[in-house]
Amino acid sequence: MNKNVGTVCVHGKKQRRNVDNTGAVSFPIYQSATFVHPAFGESTGFDYSRLQNPTREELERVVNDLEEGVDALAFSTGMAAVTVLLDILEPGDHIVATDDLYGGTIRLMESICKKNGIKTTFVETDKVENVEKAIEKNTKMIYIETPTNPMMKIADIEEISKIAKKNNCILVVDNTFLTPYFQKPLKLGADVVLHSATKY
Repeated sequence: MNKNVGTVCVHGKKQRRNVDNTGAVSFPIYQSATFVHPAFGESTGFDYSRLQNPTREELERVVNDLEEGVDALAFSTGMAAVTVLLDILEPGDHIVATDDLYGGTIRLMESICKKNGIKTTFVETDKVENVEKAIEKNTKMIYIETPTNPMMKIADIEEISKIAKKNNCILVVDNTFLTPYFQKPLKLGADVVLHSATKY
């Protein structure tokens, strides 16, 4: 059955597993920090909220359904997600990034990444040829935001994904402004999509 986006936002695409026996129609908010185990060495899948929590797991499931991805991770802030994502890079790696990224992301790349030996080249990604020219031998990631914040520049995700694949780069798309309601970067060739859920 094909569900419209409103239904997916509320319920996801698939029948969710019941996490309790209340029969609640709307998924409950679990405020518990710790969870009881059925027996020694057995887990329900929930041990401590820092690791996983049923409410967060439901959010991840629904966002993944909306993005049509393989999996999703929810973080306390968008910048926490960006930080974890950039942590997959090694000293000596190179990033090609949109010149008009969210300011916090630029600051993270210019300070923490730089300090850790990761170089970033910022280009106007609304012109695909700029991305191609900025690729170096050690480029491991192309990081774009489209539309950008605040100038609303548009990048061609599909064309940039071809450049990424040709150069063995991970293509990351910040989808904050359009959300999966209007744009599906994974369907256009992106490897990772992220957004700040406090925006739209």
